Amino acid sequence: MEYHNIGMAKMSKIRDAQKRMQLAIDSIRRLPSNLQKTYTGFKMQLDSALAKLSQANNAMDKWMEEFNMDSAKNNEDKRIEYLKSEKIKISKVKDAMLSSLKSADSLLKK
Repeated sequence: MEYHNIGMAKMSKIRDAQKRMQLAIDSIRRLPSNLQKTYTGFKMQLDSALAKLSQANNAMDKWMEEFNMDSAKNNEDKRIEYLKSEKIKISKVKDAMLSSLKSADSLLKK
């Protein structure tokens, strides 16, 4: 649950970053076409970072929906195996959340 708690603590920051990135993308789209071309590379970076934030957010939601704290509670060996596999999954989700947020923050500072 430690990795879950770390990830959950970042959920509001991820949603805020998603909103700010979408605003930046929308701002680029409203520019005259010659300026849009100037920012094509940056917009592509924003699009990619926004997709990674969304994937990380969705991965957390999916993990929470599928996690079963009571799985195999009557079979200690299976329970340990299940919890170990879930720890690996949520560790990857946490890492995706932190890295996508770091990338987004870096881009939004530009």
